[in-house]
Amino acid sequence: MKKKLLMCVLISVALMGALCAQASFFDDGGEVTSDSAETNFSSAETDTNGVMNSASMSKSEKILEWHGFAKLDARLWVHPDVKRADAIPVFGLTVSHSSPKTELAADLQLNVRTVKDYPLDILNELTMRAYLGDCVLSAGKLKLVWGKGDMIHVLDVFNANDLTDFTIPAYIDRRIGEPMVHFAYNAPIPLRLELAWAPSMTPDRIALSDPWVPPQLYRAKQSAHNHLLGAINDSTSAFSLFFDETKLQQALHDPISKILKENIPNSITIDMKDIVGKLNESALLEGITIGKKSIKKLLENLAKQKITIPTTEIIEKFLPPKPDGTPYTEAELKAALQGEPFLTQATAFIAKQIADTAKKAETEFIASLKTADAVIGSFRFDEFVKIGMNAFLPDMHNIKYGQYGIRLSGSAGPVDMAGQYYFGHYKTPSIDVDAMVANALAGKSLADCVHYDPVHIFGIDLGTAIAMFNLKSEFAYYMTGDFKGTDPAVHNNSIQWVMGFDVDIPLNNINVNIQNLGAWTLGFKKVKENNENGKFDMDWNTAEKSTNNKLIVNISDSWLHENLTDSLTCIWGIEHNDFVIIPKLRYRIKDELYVEGTGAYIYAANKKSEFSNWKNNHFVQASLEYRF
Repeated sequence: MKKKLLMCVLISVALMGALCAQASFFDDGGEVTSDSAETNFSSAETDTNGVMNSASMSKSEKILEWHGFAKLDARLWVHPDVKRADAIPVFGLTVSHSSPKTELAADLQLNVRTVKDYPLDILNELTMRAYLGDCVLSAGKLKLVWGKGDMIHVLDVFNANDLTDFTIPAYIDRRIGEPMVHFAYNAPIPLRLELAWAPSMTPDRIALSDPWVPPQLYRAKQSAHNHLLGAINDSTSAFSLFFDETKLQQALHDPISKILKENIPNSITIDMKDIVGKLNESALLEGITIGKKSIKKLLENLAKQKITIPTTEIIEKFLPPKPDGTPYTEAELKAALQGEPFLTQATAFIAKQIADTAKKAETEFIASLKTADAVIGSFRFDEFVKIGMNAFLPDMHNIKYGQYGIRLSGSAGPVDMAGQYYFGHYKTPSIDVDAMVANALAGKSLADCVHYDPVHIFGIDLGTAIAMFNLKSEFAYYMTGDFKGTDPAVHNNSIQWVMGFDVDIPLNNINVNIQNLGAWTLGFKKVKENNENGKFDMDWNTAEKSTNNKLIVNISDSWLHENLTDSLTCIWGIEHNDFVIIPKLRYRIKDELYVEGTGAYIYAANKKSEFSNWKNNHFVQASLEYRF
């Protein structure tokens, strides 16, 4: 009975979940301040304008608190090529319990996506925390934020991103909670040491359908298709040259002549091993990049075959009947068969038989390539992204996918600074197209061709205030095993950064926030070479440049005693020549009832633009939200 009661209570609490409220790129409604002992504590993520209801227990100063919201988002995609409308009701609840030295907080969410596609996200966050003197120990399903950037980071690497809705939701709402342990020591001097460990890793979540499917998926599949198409064309022309009937006839001349000089056999047997051995195998394989092993195996199988042709069949085909109708005597046959005219005709006939046998083998090989192409074309990446690590590669629970980090932060005068080290894996998958083609040809699983690159990340960040400007920066070195940049299926080493500032303008309540998010891929020359050789390289970009910079500008203001807020966010891809504009207007109607309007306009100059696949994804959105 107790078990049933407990189960009913758990189900009732779980059903009071919520979808994290969508907001603009710079919405700070869900921001968690880095370097804070309370990092990931759910109460830090609530809207500061929200009202908190609580039931307090004075006994031992224990406090139980809760807050939440209900919301309806209605989005209309305005481009005629998209013709889509979405309306999603959401409900959220955060429950916390605190004692003088301990805290517990659970953030639950429930909507169509969490129930249907990502049930583990019903529990969005779970934080258990103990204050142990100068130390703070936290554990649970955490969202840990490291770095000085303002919702743009290159050092915040423990949690994966949910990119199924592009970057429209607020930064903290896009982060996926990760089971981990976090320890922080606050020294008597302005110094803080943090240690973090996650036993497993959740990969980035990407859209598999609808408007936000990333172009890399199409590029990988298209690259594999192009490889196979090239292999089909290359092998077709190569086989035609390799088993050319004229060359075969020349190769057959001497052995057939020798057979016919000795006697007249009942049949002529051609050992294909002798024929294949006399032809130039290296010339056949030259220029073929896909399916070499398959072609070699095909030649090995051909070499095992023997072609037997009855002598009577050759005689009937090439020797005319005698005028008197009598059969040829052995002496007459021997004289006729040893003549050059007959020998030429006979070798041509046999050469055609051999070429037909090779053609049949070639047809079967081409059919296997086309089958592999169909397998790759129908391959979907659902198994690699749904429910994070629990749904695709079975070894994601292996200890090698654990994440480890250490961070030391402090201040010297007006400058806040930190240094950190992280070891884990890239959370975006690397796709080995060559292996994908080979597995498709061999009938093996394509899942083995998707992996996550191990990466060491060394970084520093700085923050300070100069006059009215708040400066912030992050710098990181991403180190993988591909130092030379020659492996197209592994990310090259790279240097990444965030640099920017924000400033309050003495005009109403205007705040201007400008940041540069950048990356420099090392060894990009090798990436270009791989691309020129038809290989799909993980570091290739359509701008064909080693750097990728985005300038993000946000201008915000508030009116009517902060009951009306507005903002305008612009994201400019400098090398790719594209940009996104996201306006937002939010008004407090009464008490804690809010109405919000937002939208996005996406511009892509051409197909080389990073957002070219999404250039028609303009939308307008209206939301009604109630907080309690």
